[in-house]
Amino acid sequence: MSLSIRRRLAVSIAIALILTLTALFFTLRFTLRGILNSDIDSQLAADLQRVSAPVAAAGSLEAADLSGIVEHSSFIAVVRDLDGRDLAATRRLDAASLALSEDEISRILNGDSIEQSTEVDGEPFTVRSSRLTAGRRVIGVVQVGESSAAVSSVTDALAIAFLAAGAAAAVLSLAVGYWLARSALKPIDDVTAVAREIEASDLSRRIASRGKPEEVQRLADTFDGMLQRLDTAFQQQRNFVLDVSHELRTPLTALRGNLDVLLMQEGLDEESREQLQRMSLEVGRLIRLTSNLLYLAHVDAGRGLDRRPVAMDDLCLEVYRQAKDLRPEVKLRLGEEDQATVMGDRDLLKQMILNLVDNGLKYTPPGGDVTLSLYTDDSSARIVVKDTGPGIPPADLPQIFDRYYRGEGSGRRGGSGAGIGLAIAEWVARAHGGRIEVESEAGKGSTFTVHLPLDSGPAH
Repeated sequence: MSLSIRRRLAVSIAIALILTLTALFFTLRFTLRGILNSDIDSQLAADLQRVSAPVAAAGSLEAADLSGIVEHSSFIAVVRDLDGRDLAATRRLDAASLALSEDEISRILNGDSIEQSTEVDGEPFTVRSSRLTAGRRVIGVVQVGESSAAVSSVTDALAIAFLAAGAAAAVLSLAVGYWLARSALKPIDDVTAVAREIEASDLSRRIASRGKPEEVQRLADTFDGMLQRLDTAFQQQRNFVLDVSHELRTPLTALRGNLDVLLMQEGLDEESREQLQRMSLEVGRLIRLTSNLLYLAHVDAGRGLDRRPVAMDDLCLEVYRQAKDLRPEVKLRLGEEDQATVMGDRDLLKQMILNLVDNGLKYTPPGGDVTLSLYTDDSSARIVVKDTGPGIPPADLPQIFDRYYRGEGSGRRGGSGAGIGLAIAEWVARAHGGRIEVESEAGKGSTFTVHLPLDSGPAH
């Protein structure tokens, strides 16, 4: 799962701060350790001078007061002869712990200085070994040491302090970073909220973001420009559909009227009558299609409802009479017909019922039947259209009311049709404060149920 931008910004700020603190810690640690080690080096050089000067002045190890020089010094010290045997050492020190190998003694006598780390009574020390001279003569070896505990204690304290400060800074930076990111992205959220409220049926609204950051302003202006272009294109499409639907309905209605007149003539042979009947049915289908397109254009244009009391039982009977001959091979039946009155647009309600009945007739195989029923209860009217078709696949059920959707599967939604009849029926139901439910079982047909609130006035 990807993180939101605000979380990414907060985490990025925290990571950047942690990396900065880590780099700062190692820089300070390296610098501080170098300073402390430099101080120890200076102290070791001074310690060597404190031991070497009296010995050089005495001229030999035997003549020098080694005990007075070494045993009571504030640092640790060991004086050895040319063979590496210890002659004097600080009292608290085990000189054997600083024993030198023959190779190390040889190197020291040749002028090298050797440093080593050791522990004295559990305390870390840095020890430097150098030669002792009297004039130009090398007369022995001296080892001096200073405690290096301060280096470890200071760097350890620094590490603990940075660890605690880093943890607190990480938590604080996450909180502050999230707050800053949220504040910075709030204008984007405002734009998103407005964009989410804009629907395809109403593209007139604009974001009109003013007084926002420059980047957000550019985004809002771009989005408003896109909405303007979409609104213009949709308006042109609606006008085209309206114009075409109006232009088609008149000649189609006249054509069907002429066909009906021809069918009423006596003496038509059977073949001519069947041809004219098929032509009349196809023209009727075209009329219903243009009516659906016209209603679809009204839906997109946000058409208001002409609300009046509508007797649903009369309307269902009217639809039955109009649709019973649409497919003679499928029987359209009238089931229960209760009396019910709803407040609504009569033309739209009729189109809704006609679309549901036409849908059932279209997908029911020859020999099957479609039943149109009307029921009432205390608060609602129920229009039920039940068919004996092949049913609707479960995968298609969630999309059957989507505009232009024609699912695959059993073939119910894969047949002829533009995929707008059920979409219009569902819109009409919602526009009247109702809803459509569908139940379907493969091989046993489907049942569409429309729930509409009853008119609060006297019953029809």
